[in-house]
Amino acid sequence: MKMAFRPTDCWRWYFDSEYDSLMLEVSSEMLFRSCYPSKMLIPDVFGEFSFSVSDATSYYQFHDSCQSLNLNDAQKIELSINAIVAANFLKPQMPKSWYFSQQPMLYVPKVADVVEVSLQEGGQKVCLMIVEAGENASLCIIAQPSFVAMNKTFSFSEAIKVMNDRLKPMSQSLSEQMGLVEHCELEAIS
Repeated sequence: MKMAFRPTDCWRWYFDSEYDSLMLEVSSEMLFRSCYPSKMLIPDVFGEFSFSVSDATSYYQFHDSCQSLNLNDAQKIELSINAIVAANFLKPQMPKSWYFSQQPMLYVPKVADVVEVSLQEGGQKVCLMIVEAGENASLCIIAQPSFVAMNKTFSFSEAIKVMNDRLKPMSQSLSEQMGLVEHCELEAIS
């Protein structure tokens, strides 16, 4: 039987200084640690607050978009929760589009779109999820295992702002090629 993982009004966010991370307490037995360190987070997160109705709506929106990805259920949950953190709690970022090639057709992304970019070096395709769509650039998170671009390693769920002229809808072949990510940040606590 598949475990249902659905937001409830008991979920709560809090900052854990020991782990230097924003945490989401799902239950007394389950805790999620976001992948973003405190230096990337806005000041509002350094306390405790409820998982809002807006957070729950975003969770379902991001999770639905994950269905096209070659990820297991735990990874889809991890990506969806990190997408909420990136969209709501990260400090503003400048675009880092130099890693990616410009596309021939301009794509206008929407929140939760799964898109691909092509690396400048070698043309490798990389899968991203839009967490905040802007007029010229969009905040994305990496929606696949790690990859290296220009000697920098990018990890699963890492946030990066990209100019929209670098984005295009994800092709079916890229979705099928993506490997499963080796880790997940869902942890049971005792």
